[in-house]
Order: sequence, then structure tokens, then C-alpha cells
Amino acid sequence: MMNTKKTTMNTKNNMLRIHLTKSHYLVFSFICAVLFFLPSLTLAATMGVSPNTGVYQSGATFTARVVVNTEGKPINAAEGTLSFNPAELSVVSITKGTIFNLWAVEPSFSNTAGTVSFGGGSTSGYTGGSGTIISITFRSKAAGTAKVSFKNGSVLAADGLGTNVLKSMGGGTYTLQTAAATPEPEVIEYVAPPNTPAAPQVQSSTHSDSAKWYKEKTARLSWSLPSGVTAVRTSLDDNPTTIPTKVYDSPISEITLSDLEEGVQYFHIQFRNAEGWGRVTHYRLAVDSQKPSNFTIEQAAGSDLGNPVQTLQLITKDDTSAVKRFMVSIDSEVPFEYIDETGSSTITLPSLTPGQHTVAIEAFDEAGNSIVSTYSFSILAFTKPQFTDYPSSLRDAVIPVIKGITKPNSAVVVTMTQLGVTESSESAIKTYSVTSNESGEFIVIPDGRLAVGVYELVAVATDPQGAQSEPSDVIRIVVEVPGIIAFGEYLVQILSVLIPLIGLIFLLVYLFLHSKARLKKVRSFVIAETDEALAVLNREFSNLSEVLSKEEQLLAAGRKTNKLTKAEMELFDTLRAEITKAKQSITKEISDVDNIVT
Repeated sequence: MMNTKKTTMNTKNNMLRIHLTKSHYLVFSFICAVLFFLPSLTLAATMGVSPNTGVYQSGATFTARVVVNTEGKPINAAEGTLSFNPAELSVVSITKGTIFNLWAVEPSFSNTAGTVSFGGGSTSGYTGGSGTIISITFRSKAAGTAKVSFKNGSVLAADGLGTNVLKSMGGGTYTLQTAAATPEPEVIEYVAPPNTPAAPQVQSSTHSDSAKWYKEKTARLSWSLPSGVTAVRTSLDDNPTTIPTKVYDSPISEITLSDLEEGVQYFHIQFRNAEGWGRVTHYRLAVDSQKPSNFTIEQAAGSDLGNPVQTLQLITKDDTSAVKRFMVSIDSEVPFEYIDETGSSTITLPSLTPGQHTVAIEAFDEAGNSIVSTYSFSILAFTKPQFTDYPSSLRDAVIPVIKGITKPNSAVVVTMTQLGVTESSESAIKTYSVTSNESGEFIVIPDGRLAVGVYELVAVATDPQGAQSEPSDVIRIVVEVPGIIAFGEYLVQILSVLIPLIGLIFLLVYLFLHSKARLKKVRSFVIAETDEALAVLNREFSNLSEVLSKEEQLLAAGRKTNKLTKAEMELFDTLRAEITKAKQSITKEISDVDNIVT
């Protein structure tokens, strides 16, 4: 019984040990996997020198770039130090790359110590396979094998933590061969002690871009003074690597340089702190205050004046800066800008029509000083086209076929103008575009019947190179109708005017006779009526006089004396006078009417 229990316990212990062993194995395997894959998850960038090999002659210069490959992961900073043998190589210059715009450690070199240092970054980050951090121009000094390698370096990820993701660095090996030419003197740069100030950041309100040229001969420069700076020293000369010598124990933050010389000069500035003098900034000042001394325009060699596209040679002379920018005006038109990026000193003009042309060109040096020159030339036209087969006259029902000859394979534009028709009419001017065949023949067929009239035709040809011909001689085509039809139309036109005119004459004669008869009848009626009116007038006025006399007698008979008073007699006399006067007036008016009618 005891043995059975013991066996059972041993079996359980063995199973427990097996279970624990498996658990430990799984944990151990997971840890190993994490440790194995973790570097590949975090380290994802390489720095190297490109090209990493090459063959160069002693005394010659070559450029090597420091590049970074982020392997798809964004970075925002990189720094490093390269070393080389000063007996084999020397650094001529360093140029910043484009992937970084912030520099904690300005790119610098020491040809004494054989080192190149840099430290840059960017707020926007960079992702790419061959981003240039800096470009180093070396000069080979002696035959042999020169190596450029990294002493140290780091690449920081854009993860907000500044994680160093650099996993490898690669240098370069270069073969230097003996050259007959004597190498130029090496450039020895000042090596700042540790913990000294960084190179000053110089700004200018007058010469803001040190790579450009300016007209101004007075430069105003300024810089910020970091804390701890106890002195500043400066100098100005034409050497790009001079160590400044003029000391300002009371540090200045700006300076004005007057009467700068023509050409390129360098302003050198350096800060000092308690540890010593720091790195030097060499600020380039390029001054050109004079316009180019000479500018002439010539026809380029081998030019064909029959070609509408002409190339001109621009010959400029400027003792200080280069002339690459031109403003070109052709025949007084609006100028356009031309930049001679290749340095060929030539300009190809747009296609021009035959005839005289004048080109006015203003040449600018790199500082903006300018000089103007003009040039005149003629584009020659080739032989004018000729019409070889065409009708001088035709009926209006016929569509003409017009043939001509010119340069082979040329585009021909034939303009047809109808005379006597206003130019605003759609049918006044028509153009037809055709192409001559390999023999130079061309055919023009109008797109419909032509209206009666006289047409003038002229042709202009353009060859495959774009050259134009002179206008052809003008030809005329008369479009008319047949004689019998023309006579009929003429007769119809006459009758269409004559018949209405005869009808109008008959109508006027009828109206005249009718009016005359009517007038005669009216006249007879008026005469009869006036005579009758005159007779009635006389009769009525006689009756009125008799009535007045009777009334006078009756009035007198009723009186005892058979006589009227004086007043009554005057009244009757006045009435008789008025009656006589009225009779005379009315008789006169009736007589006037009778006289008018007769």
C-alpha cells in the first residue's frame, strides 16, 4: 500500500516537473523571440558615403555625399563624425543637403585633425532611401588608397522619443593616382575647442541671400549674441576661410560695411566665451554695381534666313557677375523673359513671318544691372505660288476647279474675295486650305455655287519647315448668267418698273378729270345759290322797309296831331340806316363768294 502511494506521488512530481519545464520553455522562447526581433523592429536606418568607391588623380577634387536610408521609417535628426587621413585627402568645402533645415551642429571640417562633423534635423521629418545630409568636396593629395569612415553617428526616429534607429554606417574607399599637375594648396580650417560657441547665424537686411549678387555697396549685417559670449571678432577679405582678427571686447550684434569692392568678399565672424573662441562663420558678399560693359547681338553661325525660326548669338561682357537673364521684345511687342540656363549665349526666337523684323533685348547681370541692344534682320520668303489653270469667266451654275503650283508638300491658303460686297457679309471673303503634292501641285474647289459677281483670288504657301512664300499674283474670275436669260431678267426688271408707272399716270389723269368735272358742277351750284340768295335778300329787306314805314304811319295816326315826337322820328331813322347798312354788308359778302367761284 505504501509503495503504491509512493509511486503515485513520484508520478505526480514527474508530471509537475514536465509541466514546469514546458512553461519555462515557452516563456524562454518568447523572450528570445522578442530579443531577436526587437532590433529589427527598432533599428531601421543606415548612414553611408556615396559614392563609396572611385578613382581620382592626385590634386583633383571630387564630391562625396553623406546619405541616410530610413528603410521606410520617418526620422527627424541625424548626426555624425567622419574621419580621413589628412595626408591623403583635404576638404575644400561642405554643402548642406535638403532633407534637414535645422542644424544643432553646423557642418564643419578640420584638415588638421582629418574630421568632418555635422548634426541636423527637421520638424517635418524625412522618409527615403537616399537622402543627402551633407555633400563634401575633397581634394586628393597623394597617390594611394584613401578611406573615409564614420567615427560615430546616430539617426533619431520621428516618434516623439528621439529613439536612435541607426543600425549600420558605411564609409568609402578611393583610389588616388599620381597626376602631373601640382595640387592646389590645401584649405586649413580653424578647429574650435570643446564647449566654445557655435558658428554665428548672420543675417542681412541688404544682402539677405549670401549666394546672390547685389548692386548695393553698403552691407548691413546682424546676429544674435548667445548667453556667455564675452567678445566678438570680425574681418573682411576675399579669402573664404580667414580667421577673423579684429576683436570687440564689448560684443557687438550688428555691423555696417561701406564701400564694398566689386566682386566676392567674405565677412568672417567668431564668438568667444569662457572656454575660448568658437567656430567661424564666413558670410559671402557679392557686389556688382556696374552694368555689363558690352552687349551685341549677331546672327548665329549657319543661320538660314529662309527659316522662320531664327537663332541669335548674344555676346555680353561683364567683368564681375554672369549675364544669364534677358528680356526680349520682337517688333515692339510685349517683352518676354529668357533665361540662358545652359550658358550657350544663344536664343531661339519664335516662328516669324517673312519681312523685316527688329529685336530689342535687355541683358541683366546677376545683380540686376542691365544693358540694351537691338538687332534687325529679314526673313526671306520663297517663290510665290502660281495659278496655272482657272476659268476667267463661268456661269453661275458651274463650280470652278482652280489649279496652281508651289513648293512641294506645302500648306496653301487661298483667299477668295467677292468685289462689291461689304466685308461684313459672310460671303465677301472665303478661305480654302489645301496641301501641295510632291510635285508642288495644288487644287482648290469651292464648296458650292458662286453667286454672280467678280471674284479675286490670292494664294500664300507655307513649307514643312514653316517658311512662308510671298503672296501670289491676284487672279479674277467673273461669274455671270447666259445672254438670253440675262436679257429676260433685264426686260422683267424694266417692265416691273414701267407697268406700275403707266398705271399711276392713268390714275392721276382720271383723278384730275373727275376733280375738274366735280369742281365745275360745284361752281354752277354755288353761282345759282348766290344769285338766289341775293334776290331773297333784296326782297326781304324791301318788305322790312315797308313794314317799318307802315308802323311809323300807324303810330302817327294814333296821335291827336298826327305827328311823331322828335325822339320817335330819330329812332325810325336809325332803324332805316341800320337796315340799309346790313343789306349792303350781306350783299358784299354774297358778291365776294360769287367772285371766288367765277
